[in-house]
Amino acid sequence: MFMDGIMSICATTRLYKRKNDKGETVYVREPVWNWVVANITLMALGTSSPEIMLSLVEALLSLGKPAGELGPSCIAGSAAYNFLVISAVCTTALPNGQFKKISQLRVYITTAAWSIWAYVWMLVVYVWWTPDEVTVAEAFITLGFFVLMVLSAYIVDKQPWNKRNNRVGAQSASDPEAPAQPGVAAVIEGGRPAESSGADAHHALAPGEAPVKTLAHYRHILAARQRNAAAAARRHHGGHGGGEGEGESELTLLAFSAAGFGDAVVRVDPTKEQVMFRSQAYAFLESAGVVRVAVTRVPPEGGNLDHPLRVHYKTEDGDAVAGLDYEAREGTLYFAPGESYKYVEVRIIDDDMTEPDVHFCVVLTGAEVPPGAAGKGKGQEVLVAQERVRITIVDDDEAGVIGFELPEYEVAFNEKRTFAEVTLVRRRGADGRVTVDYETQDMTAVAGTDYVGAKGTVVFESGEKSARVRLQLLQSFVPEAHKALRLVLSNPEGGAELGKRRACKVTLVQRQFTLLPNAAAAAAGQKEGLELVANGSLKLAGSDNGDKAEGQEQGKEEEGEEPFDLWAEWRDQIVSVFSPDDGDDDEGGEGEGEGEQQKVSWAGLILQYVNITWKLILFTMVPPAKWRGGYPCFLTALASIIGIVYLVNEAGSLFGCIVGLKEVMVGISIVALGTSLPDTLASRIAAVADPDADAAIGNITGSNSVNVFLGLGLPWAVCSVYYRVRGEKYVTPGGDLEFAIMLYAIMGGCGIVILAIARYFGGELGGSKVRQYCVAGLLMTLWLLYLILSGLRAYGNI
Repeated sequence: MFMDGIMSICATTRLYKRKNDKGETVYVREPVWNWVVANITLMALGTSSPEIMLSLVEALLSLGKPAGELGPSCIAGSAAYNFLVISAVCTTALPNGQFKKISQLRVYITTAAWSIWAYVWMLVVYVWWTPDEVTVAEAFITLGFFVLMVLSAYIVDKQPWNKRNNRVGAQSASDPEAPAQPGVAAVIEGGRPAESSGADAHHALAPGEAPVKTLAHYRHILAARQRNAAAAARRHHGGHGGGEGEGESELTLLAFSAAGFGDAVVRVDPTKEQVMFRSQAYAFLESAGVVRVAVTRVPPEGGNLDHPLRVHYKTEDGDAVAGLDYEAREGTLYFAPGESYKYVEVRIIDDDMTEPDVHFCVVLTGAEVPPGAAGKGKGQEVLVAQERVRITIVDDDEAGVIGFELPEYEVAFNEKRTFAEVTLVRRRGADGRVTVDYETQDMTAVAGTDYVGAKGTVVFESGEKSARVRLQLLQSFVPEAHKALRLVLSNPEGGAELGKRRACKVTLVQRQFTLLPNAAAAAAGQKEGLELVANGSLKLAGSDNGDKAEGQEQGKEEEGEEPFDLWAEWRDQIVSVFSPDDGDDDEGGEGEGEGEQQKVSWAGLILQYVNITWKLILFTMVPPAKWRGGYPCFLTALASIIGIVYLVNEAGSLFGCIVGLKEVMVGISIVALGTSLPDTLASRIAAVADPDADAAIGNITGSNSVNVFLGLGLPWAVCSVYYRVRGEKYVTPGGDLEFAIMLYAIMGGCGIVILAIARYFGGELGGSKVRQYCVAGLLMTLWLLYLILSGLRAYGNI
């Protein structure tokens, strides 16, 4: 629940005025929270809250008594475990020969430097400045370091000295392959679409997400599995949304996003002839030779294709380089009258090198009806609905696993939208032509009354990784009674297999909506049309406060939308406590379609009812994350964590007494392991799911810094002020903690050097299995040395 609140807060977006490369004023939709600031503040509270709260609770309980060592020891032990053990676990999680690097290297270096300084600062306070005493000045300087760390990381990310980076469509100087500007496609004042340059000009991140997904996203997957889970993810890598007006036309901007699909953005305008790629993403074997990418043209409503058409295209580098990985192409496709498909052919260059998957893009740069062409198309405007498609070059010879992109879709429609599109995805390989059958099944919706029953076959050509099934909807059902149907996959052929998500639920919701004629009205904060949100639902976009998070309901009734029912959400949240949720689903752990009963293991049932008391207490106290932007959920869950941490504090102290361990050893080993175990599992998921190492290990250094600056800064500030008012000194004996901190600084520095060397030879994570186990072995050895030497010191042996 705590992570739900954080993800809801970070998902808030609004419209901002920006300048593009041409100096034109454009409106872009961006997250309210910068991803770096969110990572180090809100996300750190999520991943580091146990350590921070443990230290704070222990300090509050010890007011007027001798200070304890469990909280500070836990912070030191967690830092060593986080950096050394989690990095070791992540580097062995990748397949043989695959590499992953930290992409936001400047931010990582900044937070790494702060993480080392944080523990050096602990030595300054405990030993060098005022030995065995913490003053008010030291406490507030520690909190000030947290502000400085956030500010320095933000400046490094934004690079204000590079004015080009502050323009829409500009590439990051720190990472030329990074997405340009977080947000959605820009609109120039007056309603004209903005023209952007660069390979990633149309890339857009999900509101609240970073260019890479954060560790909190993956911890959220492990802990919550709520329907409003962001990322997530689900990134990798994010959904887009938002409407943009163009003159008097009704133009809806939909952004289709599946895991690893890149920058596919589709503009839909049924009044114009449209040109787009057949698939949202392609993947080909390196040995495929010449590959073909299908381009299709779609007639306007009530129109036809009785005229010729010219479509211009070119290739653009991603991390694949023309001349090294593929042969660059640029040219024109000529569609004859009545012809709906053409192919762009690109030659893939094969080599014998072991390397990670790379990608490039095929871009449609324009389309027009030739001058003097006969037929109805003369003078007709043609819309390039999908300007680019991502081509991934892989070494995979598997036919792939087919399933639905999402377990549930909610489709809002009226007389202007009478269809639903459901996306199928093909993962773990894309070699060869495969097919899969689909069929609709009635739930509360009835075929022939609420929708047109469908049964057919979906074809994935070689290299295609996504396909769409369109369902025709009818207008006969009662709007107040939402109805649902199921779409089921079966009979895969061509070597493909069905994944876990072989069924999905489609809920029909009837709503009214209007579209703005231009972006100026959008900037005023009014409705913008339909958008595809993270859970796959089509909903009304925009609000008078700059748009809430994707997939979130508003807390008040707005025109054309149903009000958010707090008590119904809260009731459902409590009822869900009694439903066991066992096992991870593919791609982030989302479950099967709701109409399909899930199998639950005995272990899942036992854990469910062992934890049911805690679940009832917490789910009863904590309000839904969708309410009021997530802030009540966040604050209430934070208060609950304080109570739980109090019990952890008592249990840790009692266990140490029983087995005869000193409090400092309990803190750096058992308690540190317990508080960091969820992050270990989340980091391993991130290492496998993300295209880079940022979410897996890049966030560790920032989290370790926050552990000190907040985990010690907050209790120091409270206690030092308390004793200052009483005219006493706040005595905090360093004891064996001095040695543990100094030892961590040495071991952490060695760990940074090991990862830097690994990066130089391919990437921080992965490589051959021999290399993976060598790197992991070195990191684990450093951690064991840390524990052994700390223990010997604690018991007076060294």
